[in-house]
Parts: sequence; C-alpha cells; structure tokens
Amino acid sequence: MARKLVSLTLALLTGAITTAGVASATPRPAEEIGVLIRDCVDVPNRDVGLGDTGDYVREVQCLLNWAINPSTHARIAVDGRFGTATESKVKTFQRCANALGAGLVVDGRVGSRTAPHLEWWAGHSAYIC
Repeated sequence: MARKLVSLTLALLTGAITTAGVASATPRPAEEIGVLIRDCVDVPNRDVGLGDTGDYVREVQCLLNWAINPSTHARIAVDGRFGTATESKVKTFQRCANALGAGLVVDGRVGSRTAPHLEWWAGHSAYIC
C-alpha cells in the first residue's frame, strides 16, 4: 500500500496523471507543472457569472472541484456553462474563503478578487472546505 501511495504521489508531482485519471505518455517538465493548476485549462482571467459560457467557465469549474472537498460538497460538471450549480459552488467557495478572512463578496461571480483565491486553493493539497 505504501509503495502504491508513493508511486501515485510521484506521478501527481510529475504530472503523469491527469484529472481524468488517464496517464500521460510522458511526464511534463518541472517548469510546466506550475503553469497549469491540476490540469485545469488555463485562459486569461475575466469576470464570469450565471449565464456565461466558455473556456474560462470551464477553468473555474475545474478549479472549484479541486478547491472544495467532494465528500462534503458534490462535484460539478466541467461543461463550460455557468449555471446554478456553478454559481452555488462559487458562493460556497466565497463563504469558506471569508471564514478564513478573505473578505470576498458572496455574489457567485468569479472576477479579479475571487479568482486568485480560487487558484491558490485549487493548487494546494488541502481543501478550503
């Protein structure tokens, strides 16, 4: 069991496993690992909310699934459509971040204030809530 855990940890650190659980053909270089957060698509940040669609919505959905514990808050679809499930998950994230002193407006939108917090939490091994 310990050997399997070490192998999985090394694979995650080298980027040999994607969020879908499919192994990559070759590990990514160390400098590239920091560019993508947990293999979520990376597009320029902008303000998104209910009704928006596109790649940035997909990125937000992916990051939310990594930042919030799936055993306490259900995962959402990474479909590029910012619907009520995504809005609810953003509000949950904003409330959890505020409990730690972030001072975010709980409005269900991801803009210049919420995005950096979301990216930070998605990139770390601990869940925000």
